[in-house]
Amino acid sequence: MLYIEFVKKSFQNIKKYPVLLLPETILFFTTYFLTLALYKFSGLAEFAKAAMIAGQKIDITSFITDFAQGYMGQIIWSFAAFVFLTFIIGAGTEAIKFRMVKKAINKEHVSIKDLFGGRWKDFWRIVAMKMIIYLIALAIFLTLMLFASFILSFSNGLSSIIAWVAIGIGLAVFVILSLGLLFRYALLFIEEQNAATTIRWSFHYFRKHTKNVIISWFIIMGMALIFTFASAVITVIFTSFREMISASTAIYLISFLGTVAAFGIRLIYNVWSSLFLFEAYNKSRIIL
Repeated sequence: MLYIEFVKKSFQNIKKYPVLLLPETILFFTTYFLTLALYKFSGLAEFAKAAMIAGQKIDITSFITDFAQGYMGQIIWSFAAFVFLTFIIGAGTEAIKFRMVKKAINKEHVSIKDLFGGRWKDFWRIVAMKMIIYLIALAIFLTLMLFASFILSFSNGLSSIIAWVAIGIGLAVFVILSLGLLFRYALLFIEEQNAATTIRWSFHYFRKHTKNVIISWFIIMGMALIFTFASAVITVIFTSFREMISASTAIYLISFLGTVAAFGIRLIYNVWSSLFLFEAYNKSRIIL
C-alpha cells in the first residue's frame, strides 16, 4: 500500500539524515534552559527558598497568592520574555526543519550546513500563518460563545442541551480545522506561497483530496498513540529507577535522563510526521 511506503520512507529518511532531528533538539534545550531562567529570574526560586528556610508548611493556594503579590512585575516581564523568545525560536527552528524536510523528500542531500541556511522569508511566513490560524480559531470560538449566549437568552430550562450542542459544534469545527490545515506546512514549503494563500489552498486541498487527507490524518493519529505509549513507558521506567535511589544528585540526573529519553521519542515522531505529511502531499499536489 502506498501509505505504508510513505511510513517506511519517512523512517528511512530519519535514519539517512539524522541531522533532521537537530532543529527540534535545539528548540527543546533552548526551551529547557529558558524555563530554568524563568524559574530563577521571575523570583519563584528565591521565594520558594525563603518559604522553605522559614519552615513554613506550604499551602499551594496561599503560596501562589503571596508570590503573585510580591513579584507581579517580575512575573509579567519574565513570562512575556519567555513566550516571545520561545515563539521566535520555535518559528525559526520550524523554518529550518521544514526546509530540510523538503530537501529530504526531493532526494536532495541534507547536511548540518542546512541548519545555517534558513531564510527570513520562511520565518515570517510561518509567523504569519500561525497568527492567521490563531485569529481564525479565536473568531470561531467567540462566534460559538455569542451564538450559545443568544440561544440561552431565549431558552427555558434547555441550558444543558444547548451546552452539549455547542460543545458538539465546537468539536466538529476543531476536527474540520485539523483536517483542513493538515498539509499547511507541506503546502507552504512545496508550493512556496504566502501564508494567506497557503491556508486558502489547504482547505481547497481538503475538499479536492478528502480521501488522502483523512487517511493521512488517521495514520498520523495512530502513530501518535504508539509514540505516546512508548514515551509513557520510558517515563514509568525512569520514575521506578528514581524511586530506588536516595542520593539527590542521582535523582536529578535520572529525572533529567528520563525527560531527555521521553523527549527523544516525541522528537522522532515529530520529524517523522513532518516527513510523512510532505510525502503524502507530494503524492497528489494541488491543482487549482
